[in-house]
Amino acid sequence: MPTNIKYLDEYEDKHNYRAIQVPDTKTLEFEPLKQAPSDDAYCRVHLVKNSDLTMGLSLFLRTSDTDAQITLPVYTFVLEHVGNGRRVAFDLGLKPKLEDFSPFTQNIIKDVPITWPRATMPEIFADHGVDAKTIEAVILSHVHFDHIGDISQFPTSTKLIVGPNTGKAALPGYPSYADSSVLDSDLPFGGEREVEELSDKSPWVRCGAFPEAIDYFGDGSLYILNAYGHMVGHIAALVRTSTKPDTYMLLAGDSAHVRGLYSCCGGCAHPSFRAGLYPAANGLSPQEQKRGGLLAIHYDLPAAYLNMARMGRMEEEDNVCVILAHDLEWKKIIDREQGGEDWEWVEVGDWKKKDRKTTVKKELVYKPQEVKDADGI
Repeated sequence: MPTNIKYLDEYEDKHNYRAIQVPDTKTLEFEPLKQAPSDDAYCRVHLVKNSDLTMGLSLFLRTSDTDAQITLPVYTFVLEHVGNGRRVAFDLGLKPKLEDFSPFTQNIIKDVPITWPRATMPEIFADHGVDAKTIEAVILSHVHFDHIGDISQFPTSTKLIVGPNTGKAALPGYPSYADSSVLDSDLPFGGEREVEELSDKSPWVRCGAFPEAIDYFGDGSLYILNAYGHMVGHIAALVRTSTKPDTYMLLAGDSAHVRGLYSCCGGCAHPSFRAGLYPAANGLSPQEQKRGGLLAIHYDLPAAYLNMARMGRMEEEDNVCVILAHDLEWKKIIDREQGGEDWEWVEVGDWKKKDRKTTVKKELVYKPQEVKDADGI
C-alpha cells in the first residue's frame, strides 16, 4: 500500500493538495431535515463487525510519524424499516479469504495484517436471525476491497445499488481485465441480478448539508447521499433511527477514516487534520501514477474535504450522529459496553438514548493538539 512521506517538499504538488483543508461548516448551505410522517417511519440499525485490518496511519492522516500503524474495524450495517419490515444492507466488508479477490487486489493486500471474516455475510446475518432472502438490496458505499464483499453470495432477488459512474470507473473486472481490482461478478451489470447505478436521472433531493440524496423508502427514513470524493461513485446514507423525537445516523462509508478530519472543522481554534499524501510514483496503478504530483487516499481531495465539512455540519445537529465505516471511537465504546472485543452484531439505533454521541466525542483517538502534521502544523 502507498504510505506517506516524511519530506513533502521533495515532490511537486501539482494538485495543490498540501495547502487545502476541510472548509468551515459555516460556509455550507443547510436545509432542516423533514419531520417523520408517521411514528414508525424509522429504521433499526444493526452494526456488524466484519473484520479488521492494520495499515499505516499516515495513509489517512498527515503526520510526521510515518511509522505509526492503525488497526481499523470494518463495518457492515443491516437496516430494517420498523413500519414495513423491509431490510437493506449497507456495505459488505471484506470477502472471507484472500483468494476470493482479483489477483491485482491479492497482490496489494497480501502483506496487510487482516483479521478475516469468519464466514460469508449471509451466513453471519443468518446467525443473528436475518435470512439473506429478506435483504431486498445491498447498498455499496464504494467498491474498494474492504467494502465490496461478495454480492454473489446473496440470492439474485437482492438488488445491488452503487453510486454514480461506478461501473465506468471500476469495470471491466477480472478476468475480463487481468489487472482489475474487482471481479466481473462484483458488479454484474446485465445479469440476472438487478444492479442500479445512481445517475443524473435519479430522483435527487436536498438532505441537510448534502445537495443530492435519494429518499429510498419514500418517508425520509433512509436517504442515500451522493458523497463523491473518496472514490468515483462514493455514497453514504442517512438513517432515521427514532421518531418523537426524530434522530438520525449518518453512515459515512470512507468519507473519512479519522474522526478529527471532519469533527473538528466547525468553529475550532486549531487547524483541522488533513489527509495523508504520497507521491503518485508510489501509486498502486498506472492510472494513479499518470496523475503525477502528490496524491491522497481520496481520489478527489477537494471534493472529499467538502464532503467531510458536510458531515461535520450534519453532526452539529443535536439529533444527528456520524459513524464511519472504520470508526475507532465507536469500536471503543462498544467494546466497553460488550465487555471486550469479542462482539459481532450490535443494535446502535438507540444512540441518543445511550448518549453515545457525547461518549464518542470524548473518546477521540487522535487529537489535533497531540499529532504533529507533516507540514509542521
